[in-house]
Amino acid sequence: MPGIRFLQLAERFIAALEMAGATVLVISGKSSRPLVLSVVVGESTYRLEVYLWTITQGGKGRGRPREYRIQRTATGPFVLKAGVRTIMGGWHEDTATFAFWDVRRHLTSAKSPSSQISLDTLEKAYAVGMTTEMRTLTEGQEIAIAVQPDYLLWYIQEYERIYDVAPEAVDAGSLIDAKPEDERAFIDSGENVASITRRHTLVDVVRHFRDARFRPLVLRAYSYRCCLTGVALRLVDAAHIVPVSEPTSTDEPKNGIALNPLLHRAYDNGLLGLLPRGRTALNERLIKDLSEKKLAAGLDLVRGLIPPKMTMPTSAEFAPPDSYLLKGLSVRGWTNEEITKAGRNF
Repeated sequence: MPGIRFLQLAERFIAALEMAGATVLVISGKSSRPLVLSVVVGESTYRLEVYLWTITQGGKGRGRPREYRIQRTATGPFVLKAGVRTIMGGWHEDTATFAFWDVRRHLTSAKSPSSQISLDTLEKAYAVGMTTEMRTLTEGQEIAIAVQPDYLLWYIQEYERIYDVAPEAVDAGSLIDAKPEDERAFIDSGENVASITRRHTLVDVVRHFRDARFRPLVLRAYSYRCCLTGVALRLVDAAHIVPVSEPTSTDEPKNGIALNPLLHRAYDNGLLGLLPRGRTALNERLIKDLSEKKLAAGLDLVRGLIPPKMTMPTSAEFAPPDSYLLKGLSVRGWTNEEITKAGRNF
């Protein structure tokens, strides 16, 4: 596989973060390593220095066609800086997957400046979102991790904890769909207190990965468009129908809906109602309360954005069940009478 120019690698890295909902400011280095970024997610800001190479076939020894690597060329020694997350990784074109290694293990010059990962690991990450692999170095062992672009932001937020819990992190991929009892058994099977502590941290990291899966699955189901306005423009949220604060909430795509940020807030605050069979309504009781408090400015704008019915996903398996929609209304303060009355209006 021929090498890909760093500019293209940088653009893919930035695009993946933006698709995950981050605001990305390029500080410098879009055409040469390192790429220096400021990444804003909610109230958090991450400063990154990113070193990327193309992942190509090759590795230790001969006759290993499934061995791949990055070759860390055209860069000096890595320097860790306070408040900066230094990322060392590569892009594999055939699986459209990123892979990363712990830069802290590569601060000194090496005779063979390369880092390996197997094609098996890259292919598994393409299939399930992320996975890890233990690699043996002269200095010991290190974890290589492969992630789909959808989950790059998760990696940026969690990568230090992943590397800090090695060697337990080699089991990260197997925990993606683990049930609570499986997680408990994994934690309890640690060999000593330190191992148990690391396993507990790893379970938490993987739970965050499961949370991160929710957004791309929901947005893809709705073609990255708000189900009410049709707006895309990367101005679309993945909203939970049954909120995460509820014990019965899940991160399955059918418990999600694509809404622009304004309507997402209106939905979460109970002003907007999403009813069975995709119908929509506004909560007249809440509108009256807002009017009395002189907080109803912009109501006409919101009314104008809401059609009688929302656009459902193209795949029926992602369509929100009526039971979820009813639960979502109840949790947001809608009474049975208000739901029944709103339903009669259609």
